[in-house]
Amino acid sequence: MRFLNETGEGALCALPYLFDFWALPHQLPPEGDWRAWVILGGRGAGKTRAGAEWVRGLVEGPRPMDPGRARSVALVGETYDQVRDVMIKGPSGILECSPPDRRPDWKASERRLIWPNGATAQAFSAHDPDGLRGPQFDAAWADELAKWTKGVETLDMLQFALRLGERPRLCVTTTPRNVPVLVELLELPSTVVSHAPTEANRANLAASFLEEVRSRYAGSRLARQELDGVLLTDIEGTLWPGALLEAARCDQVPPLDRIVVALDPAVSAGPEA
Repeated sequence: MRFLNETGEGALCALPYLFDFWALPHQLPPEGDWRAWVILGGRGAGKTRAGAEWVRGLVEGPRPMDPGRARSVALVGETYDQVRDVMIKGPSGILECSPPDRRPDWKASERRLIWPNGATAQAFSAHDPDGLRGPQFDAAWADELAKWTKGVETLDMLQFALRLGERPRLCVTTTPRNVPVLVELLELPSTVVSHAPTEANRANLAASFLEEVRSRYAGSRLARQELDGVLLTDIEGTLWPGALLEAARCDQVPPLDRIVVALDPAVSAGPEA
């Protein structure tokens, strides 16, 4: 209370937008010379807010019209709709997080955000990797990488497009899944990782939600992935590893013949079974 009483009106108005003051540890970018920062978190762990604030911190300058460290940003989600509805216009998206004097304009027809200082952010869909051919950026935010249908192709094109500035960087916010595109990114020496379970952000989540998911999924593999934010590897000796299943995925179902397989499992172990 004393802090609030001793703080001027201007500082109090700015306080909600000072993310460094409010952020959880996993929501702040690590120190060091990294190229990709991957935030692995459970549902509701604050990943989207971290990504939006990271973009803000790069494009905003000390004053509204001053340049920031980044001038051209790529925003990549599974679909254009998800980029718009989650990363840009969502309750934890860029528009909602930005103070009024620094809030960018959303140009829907151009799929582009434009800040008062001239910085821009372009929306891209992971369904269209070739859309990233040609443009170039000094930063990129990729959301829910682990569920991208064309993850490997899109991330490859995005890496080629990150070539502006002295240190182009990528922020990835995703719930972990054992898919090749994520596993390979995590193995790169230029990648750093932050991790948080859903419980870390409990102050901003409905108590009924936490109670429901705890009681329903506690102790399951699904809870380990979706709530604890843990990247689950295959069980040793499994016949159908995740990498094999992912490699067999296809975008469209080909023409199929009807094949019937009949099984007659034995119920005994005798020589004539």
